[in-house]
Amino acid sequence: MAVALSTPVLAQETFDNNDEWVSTPESTEATADSTVGTYDGSSDSEFADDEEYASAYARYKSQITKKTDIERQRAEGFARPVLLGFRGQGGINTFFGENSDGWRVGFQGGIGLMLKMNLGIKNVSLVPELTFNYRRYTYEMEMADGLYTNEATINIFIFEIPIIVRYEFENQNFYVGLGLNLGLKLNGRSSFISSGGKHPNPDPVMTSGMEVGAALDLGYMVSRNTYINLRTSQCFTSLLNKTLVEASAFKNSTLLTFQTTLGLSFLF
Repeated sequence: MAVALSTPVLAQETFDNNDEWVSTPESTEATADSTVGTYDGSSDSEFADDEEYASAYARYKSQITKKTDIERQRAEGFARPVLLGFRGQGGINTFFGENSDGWRVGFQGGIGLMLKMNLGIKNVSLVPELTFNYRRYTYEMEMADGLYTNEATINIFIFEIPIIVRYEFENQNFYVGLGLNLGLKLNGRSSFISSGGKHPNPDPVMTSGMEVGAALDLGYMVSRNTYINLRTSQCFTSLLNKTLVEASAFKNSTLLTFQTTLGLSFLF
């Protein structure tokens, strides 16, 4: 009877003393699996006091949130029907055309307003701009085997009106645009000097009041509001007014402006 009564007590003590290994391998693995990846940043989590886990989790959440927000903003930027903004640009220019040798690479810069309007076709929009731009051109040519040199400069303040049709690759956040580029001259200064004595006083290089050309845009959407783009423009009309030009060196010249600019746009 004593042995019979003591058997349950011994069994219970044995279970209590060995409960750390009583669990089956399957239940142990299940328990371990249930604790992996359950950290949610709350104070109730068993990893809440672990600074390494907390720091890694914070970085993870920040990266995921930032990427999600950027993608959402880009999608909204492509989808909005009308956007108004401004664009700043800077770049280089030169001349192509008949007797355009001697004209060096010049520089230019400007800032203006822009409008982006959807045309009712997915990812296609119309982007007209009005930009106040400054351009500078320089010319130098040795004449008569180096006996004298002709020099000229042109400084122009001009309104440029690009009218671009843009196609946006939504998933890649790139866009390409093609359109017209109109130029309306506001003011300008120019001079031509020949060291050979044929033109002892500076003569103006007369320029036309209007330009017409084509423009090609390649751009990238940084965020919903910010774009960067590279633009090339080629004019079809000469900047030189042959009717009024006085310098004989340019009587038979045709100066077609080619320009490349890097721009930054902000839309809201």
